[in-house]
Amino acid sequence: CIRDRSYRTFPGAEFGGNIFTADREGILMSISMRKLRALYKKDLMDFVKNPAISASVLLPVAFVLLYKYVVGPNLAIEEVSVFLLNLGLLMNCSMSGVLIVSTSVAEEKEKFTLRTLILSNVSAMEFFLSKILVAVCVTFLGNVVIFLISGEPTGHMPVYILASLLGSCCVIMISALIGLLSRDQMSCSVLQIPVMLLFLVPPAMASGAVLTFLARITPLGAMLQVYYNLVQGRFGGSTVLAFAVILVWLVAAVILFGYFYKKKNIDN
Repeated sequence: CIRDRSYRTFPGAEFGGNIFTADREGILMSISMRKLRALYKKDLMDFVKNPAISASVLLPVAFVLLYKYVVGPNLAIEEVSVFLLNLGLLMNCSMSGVLIVSTSVAEEKEKFTLRTLILSNVSAMEFFLSKILVAVCVTFLGNVVIFLISGEPTGHMPVYILASLLGSCCVIMISALIGLLSRDQMSCSVLQIPVMLLFLVPPAMASGAVLTFLARITPLGAMLQVYYNLVQGRFGGSTVLAFAVILVWLVAAVILFGYFYKKKNIDN
């Protein structure tokens, strides 16, 4: 059967420069760099035009600036930079990481633009990979800005980048899973809120046995533990355990994503 490829509804959707091809269970999965670049530009513009998603990056930066220059001088906190870093990093990873991919996927489903992309020969891997790359880049940029504002020593930047990337990538994969499970933006928000609270509240308010335990087994709490342990030169069991927690969350998110994709497929 020869398909007519003359119909193109999405710029850059034509084949060219495939970098990965895998045939599993009769489904051909491929990534075209040309299509991926076009999708990335589209998703980045959608992010900029959507004020609800853009606010997820701007709010943490605004809170850090507010606390540093308005509230900070009146706070009885010895290490203000640590407080600012924790506040901004947790807010940015939990908000941007959870919202960007899941909201974008749910919006595509609700407006039926996803079907247009599918008709343009865009594969599910290209569709999700583009949105994940946008989320990683935006979250990473926000994390770097928060680090610079907080006043932490610049020598800690490499360790900070490593820890923040691990934590944010884990949350972003969970966001992709939420987007896959959601039929529209309303059902997406129902799943987003408890996940954001789970990732944000325990590490931010780790006082008491329950919240302390939850902070240790959630990816963002483990992310903070990895960062502070490494900058203090502690490479023992607690650091390995924190790395393991992040890895378990990441692998579980990938496995669940693959399972529900096979069960539900990309569209409703």
